[in-house]
Amino acid sequence: MSEEILQQIIKKVYGKPSWNVHRGYGSSITFEFGEPTLEIFKKVREPNAKSGRQYPYRYARVHGEWHLWIFCCDWVIRQDGRKVGDSTSIGKIDRGCSVLGGQYLTSVSVSPKNWQTDFHFDLGGTLQTKPYKKDDEPSEMWCLRCPDGRWFAIRADGKFSHHSGKTPPDKKNWQPFTV
Repeated sequence: MSEEILQQIIKKVYGKPSWNVHRGYGSSITFEFGEPTLEIFKKVREPNAKSGRQYPYRYARVHGEWHLWIFCCDWVIRQDGRKVGDSTSIGKIDRGCSVLGGQYLTSVSVSPKNWQTDFHFDLGGTLQTKPYKKDDEPSEMWCLRCPDGRWFAIRADGKFSHHSGKTPPDKKNWQPFTV
């Protein structure tokens, strides 16, 4: 059942080029797919400690209809079967991101044996995620934000969630991933 949910969601991303593929915090990487949207946030900073003044600022970012975030897992990027990047060093992360940028996502599969996820791209690129070797807590390995504001996420313990982006972390409904 959950494999069907994943494929119903992810098939809408197939054939779209990845863009703005980049390293995030630590070894996390993110991908954008689909039409770009500009989001602008206007905020007021906390008062300055010395003067007590508040300064306004504006934050702008571009994101795609679909946003894929890989984090809290080991991962490897290959091009035509050859390893070009992995989650172990900044240089390898950046190199892997540059290889997958612009490639079209063609398929995604999750192994119920070890919760490895394989992302395949049209020019021979692949991204393979695996749970950390020893993880005491079941952390999310990857998640996909959909245009409707919902997220599909896979955890290292073989559970998934398909939830609203406004759902608090402790309220997510985690269910066994089945093929």
